[in-house]
Amino acid sequence: MLHLLTWVLLFTPAFQAAEKSCSERPDVTALKNCCKLPNLDFSSYNSKCGQFLINGVHVTPCSFDCIFKAANAINGTSLVMENVEKMMRSIMDSDEFLQVYMGGFKTCAAQEQVMIKSLKRRRVPVTGRCASMSLMYGLCAHRYFYRNCPESVWSKTAGCNEAREYNIRCDAF
Repeated sequence: MLHLLTWVLLFTPAFQAAEKSCSERPDVTALKNCCKLPNLDFSSYNSKCGQFLINGVHVTPCSFDCIFKAANAINGTSLVMENVEKMMRSIMDSDEFLQVYMGGFKTCAAQEQVMIKSLKRRRVPVTGRCASMSLMYGLCAHRYFYRNCPESVWSKTAGCNEAREYNIRCDAF
């Protein structure tokens, strides 16, 4: 019994420290400078999806929905992985980055039901004929990219490392 009590006393503070560390979010605005992102060139989709551009950039749920549909990369709420890869190859020119993003899309595809529940909880409105699932997949894969940023483009500062560790340990999908 004393042995069990010793273990409880030793690990309870560590568990509370881990819990507390997730409640104290580091400065995540610094993340934008932590990983040099690859150039994503969506211009090949401008003819089909250009009406959704804002200041020349595809940033809206409708834009993502249009691009994923134009690439046949999504079927309902599910990703079509071979077409996701073709879509990503058409917008980036780095195999190293492509592999990280594809790892992200595979991980995100496995979390499809979690993302659907998250959308329902947030009550994200459907804008016109645009669904938000493509945007959710894009954001999920982007978050994965940050968590798994190639060492060659990762800033190894203490703030960046802390923010990435927090993101890996504490954030959902």
